[in-house]
Amino acid sequence: MRSLSLGRIQDVEIKIHPTFGLVIPWVFFNWGFDGVGLVSAAGAVLFGLILVALVFGCVLLHELGHSLMAMQYGIRVHDITLSVIGGVARTELIPTRPRTEVLIALAGPAVNVAIFLGLLPLLLLFGVLSGLEWPRGYVTQIFEVSPAGLVFALFYANVMIVLFNLLPAFPLDGGRVLRAGLSAVVGREPGTRVAAIVGQALALGLAVLGLWLRTFTLPLIALFVAVVAQAEWRAVRLEGAMRRLRVGQFALWDMGGIAPHHPLTYALRGGPRDVAVTDNGRVVGMLWRNQLLRALHGGASGRTVADVMDTEVVTADVDDSVYDVQQRMNQLNRWAFPVIEDGQYRGIFTADRFVHVYRQLAPSPLRPRSSSGFAATVNHLLRAWTR
Repeated sequence: MRSLSLGRIQDVEIKIHPTFGLVIPWVFFNWGFDGVGLVSAAGAVLFGLILVALVFGCVLLHELGHSLMAMQYGIRVHDITLSVIGGVARTELIPTRPRTEVLIALAGPAVNVAIFLGLLPLLLLFGVLSGLEWPRGYVTQIFEVSPAGLVFALFYANVMIVLFNLLPAFPLDGGRVLRAGLSAVVGREPGTRVAAIVGQALALGLAVLGLWLRTFTLPLIALFVAVVAQAEWRAVRLEGAMRRLRVGQFALWDMGGIAPHHPLTYALRGGPRDVAVTDNGRVVGMLWRNQLLRALHGGASGRTVADVMDTEVVTADVDDSVYDVQQRMNQLNRWAFPVIEDGQYRGIFTADRFVHVYRQLAPSPLRPRSSSGFAATVNHLLRAWTR
């Protein structure tokens, strides 16, 4: 289900998921029967809508806290999506340093702590002026359809956001702090696995509690926690596998590249593609497919590869990991890297090659494969890991 974009804050796109629309009937169900008469019920519904809008505004600020902290460490944040069960910030990378992950994880709850601390003086002042009994009088104010009740409810909502997110249920914020602590001791992959198991166990507990309380929200959150914990564990495991693979094992020789003095038409052998430009075995440039097609469209008479090649050479060493090379490709917005060994050209690693490696490490269960062909690929990858 495609989310609707609401705009951008600090280059972070804010989206709202279609499931957010379920909030409206939920408000009518919870506040539509309060009071007596149509006017009173309408006022209660308006109170509910304002409260929900403010709570989700706090959720958005929570996710912005994560996002801005991540951006401080050079991690790009694609977007923040608000749905019926909360908000999610989608980042380009998962922080690998435990300290960085802890700071990013705690930045969200810190925002909510600042909000409820800011509301606390108002609550205390109202309690003193109204002579409220502690703590019962303060708790009952949450259910009051009034401006004071709105402030009380918003205060307690932020307290609950902090307490819930600090549960050690990965991938909640507390679970990420747990994962970071475990990673510092036992390593990233084992730490993530333990944190994911703890998160799924707590998710089961939330689901049972939700069924006992007869509320659909907790089972939905539990399902989200369980699914995302498993997905992130798979992502970290896949990242670890790609870190162990050397890019030189997957580079294509591609006939040794093409020489600068060759005519442009010679570059079309085997079809238009990104190709390394080499001179005596050393990489001197890249001839990009789109540049080649544009040059040929304008007429290739008398023109050579040197006339249109990109001389800003960015190479990868044969011993670089597939993961690191892919990250560099993404950062530099390049579709291919020439691979060298001791300064000599050894092949080219393209985005298509990365996709090939990725699919073999994380095959889709919906895509049928030849069992013998897949087994051969897995065996090849396993041999590569042990080198």
